[in-house]
Amino acid sequence: MLLPRRHDTPRVPPIASGKVEPARYLQVLSERADALLDASAGSMGTEVPTCPGWTIADLVVHVGLVWGWAADTVTTRERAERGSPPEDRSEPALRAWAKEQAARLCDALGAADPEASCWTFGLPRAARFWFRRQALETTLHAWDAEAAVGTPAPIEPDIAADGVDEHLTVIVPRSVGREPGSWSGETVHLHRTDGDGEWVVRLGPGGQTTAERTHAKADLALRGPAEALWLWSANRASAEELGIERFGDEAVAERWRTTIAF
Repeated sequence: MLLPRRHDTPRVPPIASGKVEPARYLQVLSERADALLDASAGSMGTEVPTCPGWTIADLVVHVGLVWGWAADTVTTRERAERGSPPEDRSEPALRAWAKEQAARLCDALGAADPEASCWTFGLPRAARFWFRRQALETTLHAWDAEAAVGTPAPIEPDIAADGVDEHLTVIVPRSVGREPGSWSGETVHLHRTDGDGEWVVRLGPGGQTTAERTHAKADLALRGPAEALWLWSANRASAEELGIERFGDEAVAERWRTTIAF
């Protein structure tokens, strides 16, 4: 089948994505989708501090639309059109609709060959991208929902470390590329303390981003568990709130907070 032209994204040398297999991603996606929807019960009007301006209802609409869009993309292997949320925004209708979208996505991924060519907005250009992307996005948004209503469940270290990898190679380049003048070559070093993992990312110039799994000096360095590093990099909480050790240029940390979007 002839695939559409792929969406251009800044080229980033690939970082090893760890040893997370597609079946594990699928399990995480299913479990964390359930957790997100469980957190939404009776809480649709609750504000989500980590997603400014959103209520939990807004978060449910967002993930439901993404789940459906990703399911259609994986099924057709082409870039799908975004769907629409249900007209009935009552809690039962919204939760039932989102649950159906999550099930559609799990079914689509379960039937897919991870190595099959597929439209993506990052590397690899295969269905495997969507296993990872949807498991990680759902994990992070489940954390958002749980944090809004109580205490979020811990993110398993292997998934959190993979989240750091993916964030630095997919999300950060897209953010930097949208504002090419915002960075001029500053570097950030993330050092994981609960397992193997060190990352150095160079931001700019000219909207370019490079990332490596390595140890090197940087303008800003952060040291902490994988979950904390992922939550910091995704602007969910400050280094102080997460218990991360931070060294170096505080201005780089502030610019990251204001320019790197999830």
